Amino acid sequence: MNGDGPKWVCDPHRIRKLAADRKAKDPNSPGCVVYSIGSGGSFIFELGMQKEIGEGVCEYHIFDYGDYEKKIPKELKRAYYHKWGLQKQDPNNVNDPIPGEAYYGLRDTTKLLGHEQLDIIDVFKIDCENCEWETYLDWLADDVPLLHQLLVEVHGAPGQTAIDFFDSLESAGYLRYHKEPNIQYNPGCIEYAFVRVETSFMEGKTL
Repeated sequence: MNGDGPKWVCDPHRIRKLAADRKAKDPNSPGCVVYSIGSGGSFIFELGMQKEIGEGVCEYHIFDYGDYEKKIPKELKRAYYHKWGLQKQDPNNVNDPIPGEAYYGLRDTTKLLGHEQLDIIDVFKIDCENCEWETYLDWLADDVPLLHQLLVEVHGAPGQTAIDFFDSLESAGYLRYHKEPNIQYNPGCIEYAFVRVETSFMEGKTL
């Protein structure tokens, strides 16, 4: 499958099992949480995940500053639309975020959604038209839940910034398991998928 929309998720059956285990331990747990940043009015990814994992297993938090909320398919369960984009987190801002802004950093986003106490966000899918180069260090920060899988479309390769991007993900324990050029729309855009593993797994390996 080429182009925007479909993505590759590692071991979706394990996500289903983990969600059930969390619910059994804590009935108030959301089970599974997915952040989907940048939708452009397409919900193919979320519907595909629901088909693979099961209806109602995950919460889908969809972020876009476009007016796409009414386009969410009725068959997509536990889907929440947030009309804002992602920006670099201001590390000096210690105040609680104010609702109604057009952009928020990742830490402020988790606070707005009451997710700052979550241990993990199971899947973090992002296609934000270059914001990945400015925000990727926020994905690795200690003050946000662990992002277990990263599905990111990168736009171009801005020199040293791109090198730092991949080096930082590797150092944080993210293992690349998929790479695919967007040949349908823009071959300069590449879809990557990473899964977080124990850093000891990476030792001595050239990735």
